[in-house]
Amino acid sequence: MEQRIAAEVERLLEMFKDTPPEQMMVTKNLIERVAFMQVALEDMEADIKQNGTSEVSKTLPRKTRERTVVKSYNAMIKNYNGTLKQLFSNTPLAKGREGDDELLKFLQRGL
Repeated sequence: MEQRIAAEVERLLEMFKDTPPEQMMVTKNLIERVAFMQVALEDMEADIKQNGTSEVSKTLPRKTRERTVVKSYNAMIKNYNGTLKQLFSNTPLAKGREGDDELLKFLQRGL
């Protein structure tokens, strides 16, 4: 798992290589969190694909219930998406898109 996390960190660092140095410490911390969650989510997805989303309880009366890994996956995917949003919102790329939106608004007013 550690090797996969390290590979994901390297891949993400390459994407954010143009981040200003004053933002890089925060960016690197977010990248490390995202990389961990990415690998953990992949592992949970493999488990869910292999074993399904529900199981029959071992106690009587027998009931079908959601597996614990599914609950963990659902919670982590929400955190993952929030962390990705935070990571990408502080990039020069995101700020460039905001400028594009302003330009589009300006052009639409003129039409």
